[in-house]
Amino acid sequence: MDHQQEYDDVLRARFTKWLDTVIYRAKLKYLRKTETKLDTVSLEELPERILPVYEDDLRQIDSMDAFAFEEERLADAFANLPIKRQRILTMLFVEERKPEEIAKELNCSPQHVYDQRYHALKKLRTELMEEGDGR
Repeated sequence: MDHQQEYDDVLRARFTKWLDTVIYRAKLKYLRKTETKLDTVSLEELPERILPVYEDDLRQIDSMDAFAFEEERLADAFANLPIKRQRILTMLFVEERKPEEIAKELNCSPQHVYDQRYHALKKLRTELMEEGDGR
């Protein structure tokens, strides 16, 4: 390819880029100009009688109380676990650490961490199921 051809290609590329930019900006300008502005009002400014109340919202409020109760049951069951198992579950699920890291810190094997997790979760399930049947 000769130099003139290369120069023409570079010039064509620059012109194309410039044209793309001009068209893009023209589109944006057009969209901004034709955009309809909606009047907005905050929910706090609306009277309560206008706000819709949905049955699902009321059910959700009731389920929040049930969730808090379940959370409390889980916390109690967790507190009944041995300290080492509590620590392993916390490192696994709260701190999101790998079993290998935990094993190094606790001077044990990764398999021991897996076993402790298994036994802790099994005990939690058992306690929560027993309490759940009593309700």
